[in-house]
Amino acid sequence: MMVRNELAVIVAKVMASRGFIDITCYGDAMYPLVQDGNVSTFVKVREKDLQIGDVCLFVNKEGQLLLYRIIDLDDEQHPAIYTFRGDTYDVPELPVYYSQIIGKLKAVHRDGRAIYVHHWRSRLIEAAVLQIPYWTKISRWAAHRRYDRTSAIGNEH
Repeated sequence: MMVRNELAVIVAKVMASRGFIDITCYGDAMYPLVQDGNVSTFVKVREKDLQIGDVCLFVNKEGQLLLYRIIDLDDEQHPAIYTFRGDTYDVPELPVYYSQIIGKLKAVHRDGRAIYVHHWRSRLIEAAVLQIPYWTKISRWAAHRRYDRTSAIGNEH
């Protein structure tokens, strides 16, 4: 049974009416592409346009609103089943259906600039996540190191 999340319902309604939504993201699951506090732009996506490597905003069975990358797509099933995992996580989420996907990442806004998912840096991260063994461990280490360093700088008063 899927749990209902009121925030996810609101986000889905805004996406349906406007076609896009900007959301501030928290956590390090998608580091280094999306960093803690970055504003990310999501757009509506048709099911036929989804593919492995896409980063999507979706609702899991517990009702959590998550931003992870598609690592597997089983379109032999009807309806199709999508498996997501955060770039710094070893274990994927339980599979979800298209009806649980709210939108696809279009851009990340950081330091006054927009980083689009079709940019070569974003594509390089995608290739690393999908092709390099232990990438999740490396990116998790880097995210924690960055967090530890920035929190130490903030405490130097």
